[in-house]
Amino acid sequence: MPRTMQLFKELGLYDIMREESLKYYDEHTCVITVESLAGKLIHKWMDDVNDGIEEISATRRVFLTQQVMEPILRAKALELGANLRFSTELTDFSQDSDGVTAIVHDKAAGTYRKIRAKYMVAADGFNSRVRNKLGIPTRGPGLLSRALTIYFQITDKKALAKLPNAHYSGVIYATNKVVRSIFRFDRDKKESFLLINEAGEQGTEASRFPADTMNMEKAKEYLRAAIGADIGFEIFQLNTWEAIADLPDRFCEGRIVLAGDAAHRMPPNGGYGGNTGVQDAHNLGWKLAYTLQGMADESLVTDTYEAERRPVAKQTIEQATAHYVHRTAPERHHLIEEHGIREVEPDVDLELAYRYHSNALYTKEGDPLTEHIYSAVARSGSIAHHVMVDTPDAKGIPIADFLGEGFVLFVGPGDVCWRFAMEDVNASKTGFPKVHVQYLVYGQDSPFAARYGVDSSGAVLVRPDGIVAWSSITCPDDITKAQKTLVEVMSKVVGRKLRC
Repeated sequence: MPRTMQLFKELGLYDIMREESLKYYDEHTCVITVESLAGKLIHKWMDDVNDGIEEISATRRVFLTQQVMEPILRAKALELGANLRFSTELTDFSQDSDGVTAIVHDKAAGTYRKIRAKYMVAADGFNSRVRNKLGIPTRGPGLLSRALTIYFQITDKKALAKLPNAHYSGVIYATNKVVRSIFRFDRDKKESFLLINEAGEQGTEASRFPADTMNMEKAKEYLRAAIGADIGFEIFQLNTWEAIADLPDRFCEGRIVLAGDAAHRMPPNGGYGGNTGVQDAHNLGWKLAYTLQGMADESLVTDTYEAERRPVAKQTIEQATAHYVHRTAPERHHLIEEHGIREVEPDVDLELAYRYHSNALYTKEGDPLTEHIYSAVARSGSIAHHVMVDTPDAKGIPIADFLGEGFVLFVGPGDVCWRFAMEDVNASKTGFPKVHVQYLVYGQDSPFAARYGVDSSGAVLVRPDGIVAWSSITCPDDITKAQKTLVEVMSKVVGRKLRC
């Protein structure tokens, strides 16, 4: 997703990720449904997944397999000083009012170790043992299918090239009487996969569980049916898994926080799962850092993380489930009505125009969760919308280039107090995080003024996770008032009572 790539751009990883992706995949790909590669085209969901993206994002949609992405993340984590422990299992944990105690088993060494920490982030996957031990229930449509993935390469590329739908390089749904599936081909057709959600007679209970009867001969039958012709291929691997759609009742239990698949389970339709997990971590990371450094109240972790991320996760699960129904199993449309599923159209409105709501933001009850990305004005709780800005030293800089290292206060040429007031607050012993003041050059009718709803004397405060914390259309008539306002704002966004 573009949003996830924005976050990796902050780490200096976007360019290398895009470069790696382009080795294997075309970035101007489509999303379609076909009867098979040899059959008729049924529907085009998207002509080009990156069409017009430069208007609303500084980064593109990028497709990366786990095998390619994880080494990049691992190298960066080690560079930043992370202690990565492989072959290590959490065997037990307990918590009290001051922290969490965990027992971990180093399987390679055969040793056990006790770890004491202020918080524990349970990012332990789809079938989270931590979530289950905490007794946190989940709700939603539940098990959709017991599915499988076939990893293969095409050995007869000339025969494949003759098939009418083989030239499509994107996400290809193949739907027929035998399989309801998703193709993803790499450029050379050497490392491709077919994801099978359902197989057999449509609408039957048995069709939901193709993994239950899986063997190599069945896999070959399913792959041939999805291709629609008997051409040469070689299967490398079969993986079985469950497509589940549900959401835990809560993301926090005392000092233990759920993130990633432990906090939201969804089918792969739309590619939301891993992206949603990355965005959990991005929301949580800075809050943990400032709380542990004594610059924020603990409620920033224990209250606002769930308040902000859980509604977005719920909507994302609904989006993925709706895609599953519409693109894979239309006969299961009753799930949409039974669970009150709402689908956001277009997808990019959910990806780039969701809005957080919490006690650390200036939002009102009843404000929408998602807005239309092309017309939405960035305000408290919004992602800092993409716009090109000018500074006294450079022109045409994506606003995202200023984000990710801490709080940023954007001020303009008409400002007579915000900048100086913030510098005074930074210099005082308030105990909250320092705020970088970024001066922009723009006019009343500029894209920045329109996109952020401010005039040239206004101010916009953006959090370390690229979320607008607060904004003011104009500035007050003296620095003292501006200083008082900024202290009140920072008190709210980090949950602490501050004085200046």
